[in-house]
Amino acid sequence: MSGAICGRSPYVWSRERETARWCFGCRRRLEGTWERCAGWPYGTIPDGSVGYWEPVWSYRCDGCGRDRRVLG
Repeated sequence: MSGAICGRSPYVWSRERETARWCFGCRRRLEGTWERCAGWPYGTIPDGSVGYWEPVWSYRCDGCGRDRRVLG
């Protein structure tokens, strides 16, 4: 699981669709979306207020909206 310390990064830079995978939350195979998010708008230069973190990729199931591809 990834994300910002105080919650999910607010700016979505890009999205990529993923083929159906098993979701342990929904208990079936569903498609999902990878989202690349950051704490600053795409194309801007971050200042000291956004921290030192790079943009992160996160996965969202189309059913439950969470990343439950692994049991745990």
